Amino acid sequence: MVGSAGSGAVVPRALLVAALLLGLLLCLSGPPSAGPARAGVVLAGGSTGVAPPAAPDEPGPFTAGYQTLTVSDPGRPGRLLTTSVWYPGAPARLGPVALPPAAQYPAARYPVAQYPAARYPVARYPVARYPVAPGVDVSSALAHEEIPVAPGRFPLVVVSHGSAGSRVQLAYLAEALATHGFVVAAPDHPGDTMIEAAEGRQAPLVELASDRLLDVSAVISAFTKPDCPLSRMVRADEVGVVGFSFGGLTSAVSTVGFLRAPADPRVRAVVGIAPATEVVPERELDRVRVPVLLVGGSDDLAAPVERNAGRTFDGLHGAHPRYLVTVTGGMHNSFTEICAQAAAVRDRPVPEGVRVRLEVTAEVTCRPPAVDIDRAHRLTTYYTVAFLERRLLGATTYDSFLTPAAARRFPEALFHAAG
Repeated sequence: MVGSAGSGAVVPRALLVAALLLGLLLCLSGPPSAGPARAGVVLAGGSTGVAPPAAPDEPGPFTAGYQTLTVSDPGRPGRLLTTSVWYPGAPARLGPVALPPAAQYPAARYPVAQYPAARYPVARYPVARYPVAPGVDVSSALAHEEIPVAPGRFPLVVVSHGSAGSRVQLAYLAEALATHGFVVAAPDHPGDTMIEAAEGRQAPLVELASDRLLDVSAVISAFTKPDCPLSRMVRADEVGVVGFSFGGLTSAVSTVGFLRAPADPRVRAVVGIAPATEVVPERELDRVRVPVLLVGGSDDLAAPVERNAGRTFDGLHGAHPRYLVTVTGGMHNSFTEICAQAAAVRDRPVPEGVRVRLEVTAEVTCRPPAVDIDRAHRLTTYYTVAFLERRLLGATTYDSFLTPAAARRFPEALFHAAG
């Protein structure tokens, strides 16, 4: 449920106004276009039309907008979900722009920053800032707040963070998805955030296994109910779930249910990153009937790939298609923002439990022999964007990125496909 502070979730004024204006625009101009990334892109010569597909690990045609709101679940009074939302902003490319190979900008995670501000007029908007600990945050290199929502309706992707993690744990991936035309909603799971774990307030994992699934369903409902202003941003029939670690378990079973949480039939595609799925019974894996992408690290000691992502891949007999990407040198947190977060708290007055968690994890993740974290992020972005473009949007042009031949672009990763 999304509404006023007294009735449920609080929607920031800028996002609410943008959503309402978008709704008015849609009412005046008729039904939304069939594909969100197809609206309003200016091509060479000033004409509008369908832009060629962007490489999955390069920014898409939109700017990345960012806001934070609160979602409540009417079925669980008092459980409030602080949710980060990344969304496609007004198209970024105001004219024909030839993007050079990313290799020319090895230091830039998103080479869009190398281009003249006149072509990417986002400087007027506040830079998005992602909370790490009380009084400490990380500035985004790509996303901005208050950017107007692009016209059209977009697929919805709900992101479930890891145990003792946070809603901005996969910010780099959420930003990339937003530029490619996805609305991304990432809630904090109450009772399982880093702050709560550091303060000894983490809820029992068995209870969380169900609550997390219910949280994901509550967020989907908040963004798809017809009476919700936010529903004017999304396409209710194009919903995916991405999860990291414990969140990977959440995503993997989202369509079949787990413990006391029922299945959510609205989910059409699933991504599990370093998924902690060892505890999922084989009979439950066998019931999954949606496309699945799994990404794991060869050196992951928290969720060893053989017993988790690999076992899950083998057990998803009904998931068509299914993909497994194993990253050589990948640690459990190679797929998160751990390095930036640990750097942000250095020499800052943060709770000792938070500092220790971040510094110890960064020590084994942010230096050799672990895979370079920017490389791990780029690889994860590449496969996740290509998978969701194909499986939620139906963009068949992205099939070419999900092949053994295309996988040669990332020699440090092993690519498997089935189904």
